Amino acid sequence: MKLKLNYILLLFFVLLGVLVFVAIYAQYSFSKDVLIQNFINKHYAVTLKIKEKFKNVLDKIEYVFENEKEENLKNLYMLPLLYDKDFNPEAVADSLNKDIKNGHYEVFLIDKNYTVVKGSYAPDIGFNLGAFKVYKKILDEVFKGTKEIDISEAHLDKSSMNLKKYYLIRSPDKKYLLQLAYVVDMFNILKKTYDKILKKAEDLKELEIFFVEKYFIYKIDFNNRYHKKENLIQLKKCSAHIFSSIFNKKISDVNLAEEVEKEFKNNKDHIIRLNLDKNILEIYVVIRGVFDNQKNRFIIKAVYDTTSLKSVIKALKERFLVVLISLFSIIAVMYAFIVVKVSREIEYIVFHMKKNEKIKKDSSFIEEIDTLKKKFNEFREALTEEINKNKILLTENKRFIVDTIHQIKTPLSIITLNLDYVREREKDNEIKEVLEEIEAAVTILSNSYEDLSYISGNGIVKYEAKGEINLSENLKERIRFFETVAKAHNKKILSYIEENIFFEINKIEFERIVDNNLSNAIKYSSKKDIFVTLKREDNFIVLKFESFGERIKDPVSIFEKDYREHIHKRGLGIGLNIVKNICDKYNIEYKVYYKEGKNVFEYKFKI
Repeated sequence: MKLKLNYILLLFFVLLGVLVFVAIYAQYSFSKDVLIQNFINKHYAVTLKIKEKFKNVLDKIEYVFENEKEENLKNLYMLPLLYDKDFNPEAVADSLNKDIKNGHYEVFLIDKNYTVVKGSYAPDIGFNLGAFKVYKKILDEVFKGTKEIDISEAHLDKSSMNLKKYYLIRSPDKKYLLQLAYVVDMFNILKKTYDKILKKAEDLKELEIFFVEKYFIYKIDFNNRYHKKENLIQLKKCSAHIFSSIFNKKISDVNLAEEVEKEFKNNKDHIIRLNLDKNILEIYVVIRGVFDNQKNRFIIKAVYDTTSLKSVIKALKERFLVVLISLFSIIAVMYAFIVVKVSREIEYIVFHMKKNEKIKKDSSFIEEIDTLKKKFNEFREALTEEINKNKILLTENKRFIVDTIHQIKTPLSIITLNLDYVREREKDNEIKEVLEEIEAAVTILSNSYEDLSYISGNGIVKYEAKGEINLSENLKERIRFFETVAKAHNKKILSYIEENIFFEINKIEFERIVDNNLSNAIKYSSKKDIFVTLKREDNFIVLKFESFGERIKDPVSIFEKDYREHIHKRGLGIGLNIVKNICDKYNIEYKVYYKEGKNVFEYKFKI
């Protein structure tokens, strides 16, 4: 399939436009990603600075706990000495808090059901520690004497936002558990740092601190320090919810500290979530204290406003749209320019070439197009002159051939008449045989004359069917005409012809079909008998010429002009080509096939 130049140019520029769009979009996407990454990196760096400030707070608090460890143990062992039937936790706590510098003590009395029955910190009285299986196991060990004492990790008391470390020992009468809590006011320290950060941090919309211990996660509420005391089951549910909101997954393991550590290690100690639709960037980082025990942690959640990022992305998008529109405009101008100045000029030249018209010598900015116009005009003038000369020569040659053919007709007629005259008077058989050979030669010559006459007259004389002719009678007449030729070649024409078969065809053209087939059959048959058949079959009139001989090598090419199966036998090579053209004219089906040692030429006239 051939395409027009305009279509090729259009396809080229469409592809160019697609490539430009892909390249521009890829560059835009890359630039957008760089902007986003730079924004994230900038605010991640801010978050790391925030992390360092809160890490200092955690380190200070852990240092206080570490520094007071021995004193706390000493005071724990004082509790059994102070225990009696009227044991007063508040009085004991007041006594212990007299000389303390950092933090303060709280004292509790826990019964065999692990419920706080007395305490220096009122919100904890009535609190059921045994409701949580892990805690119950620890309490069992101390109450039953399996362990002498138990020291907990630091716990956040959500009702006061104080950080507490619990020391547990059994009462001398083995009826109660005595609990000492060393309390550090973490909230006030964190609050001061929190307020300073909010004032200075750029784009910081929200800052949240989560305290992680072994089994719980607490959100530190800087707006409201004191809360109602919650039981351990409620605290566990709340912790699971916080874990799910941070890591987008549910928690089943009770050891939250280990799960938190695992998640942050899998995410390189930070989690970053960007949501431009909600206009926020969330960054989570974990803070481990200097006394790292894989349990107590801070999680910092910093939420940043992405308005500035969205503004930069919008400006970037607008710039790229301008670039894209500019490039598409340039491509469109280039396409229009090439189509108008090149393609249309070429179409103009092709149009005049097809019409064989002289091209106007309009100047073109393309030198090759001007040269093409000039050379075409020169070639056209030379070709026109040559064509005119050839037309004259062709006309003269055709006239000469026509005149020559007509001049042959008269001698042929004279020879035929004289042959008839001599044959009627001549009695000598030998001379009669010679006369028959002469007559056969004249018949062959007459057939060639008729072919030449048909070819030379075709285009001048219109061969048209003026009605139906009797194919049966015409075929018999031509067979009689060729009987002399057949006899001279020691051949015999055997025919089967149905009577009164009519078909609308020009008589001369039907004779050309018959004469050329009979002539070839006589010339090339290897045996005596030649068979001619004319009959009706279904909706066709079938005409067959059958002769013995070698199978025809190329049944298709044999109908082409100048083709001869037997190159050693001379001839004009136009007979069967004439037959083919006549068949095509009247939609006559023709074919050649080999059957029972005979070459069969079959013609089917549709009724």
